[in-house]
Amino acid sequence: MERGRAIAYLTMLTMWAVAAESLAQTVDFESVAPGTTFGQAYGNTPGEIVLTQEGIAMSVEEFFLGTFVGFVRAEVGGRYDDYFPTTPLELDNIGVRFDFADVGFDVDLVTLEYQEFGGGNNFAVNDEIQFQVSPLTDLPTDVAPGVTASVDAGVITLEGDIDSFQIGGQELGIDNVTAVPEPVSVLLLALGGAALLHRRHKA
Repeated sequence: MERGRAIAYLTMLTMWAVAAESLAQTVDFESVAPGTTFGQAYGNTPGEIVLTQEGIAMSVEEFFLGTFVGFVRAEVGGRYDDYFPTTPLELDNIGVRFDFADVGFDVDLVTLEYQEFGGGNNFAVNDEIQFQVSPLTDLPTDVAPGVTASVDAGVITLEGDIDSFQIGGQELGIDNVTAVPEPVSVLLLALGGAALLHRRHKA
């Protein structure tokens, strides 16, 4: 009996991990033609959604540095290609906001790859306080109520109840924005799969 329970538990954990990986949604900019550019000079306005990939909506936003307000340019591909595994987005005195309302699950974990090439940066989670930092490793751990951030080796990881986040920079490249389901949703999915397997076994 104990062996059977252990096998069922391991099966559940495996299904949980597989489900989390398969449900995760990513913006990697690969569906956008290199050279596609957004910003004021390209007919965009702050807050405008310019890209939706795997249910994640990206809008272009103003960039702030002290009293300076910029809305210059975001370009897919270009100068920073060699620093990322897939085509990045180059931010030049502009911000972008990623909204997870339509991904189909509650987001508990977000990862983002980045490379800094100079100047200041903006960062905000769930439309809370917008931090102005340089470098991004200066982000505080508590970036929003119930949300923590860690920054290591060119990857920002957010953990908590995440609805959206915004990032901007003067010379900043970003790539592979990934949203992962919160554990309860994935666990329920895994338990449902385990129950189905149990019913099939009994039949």
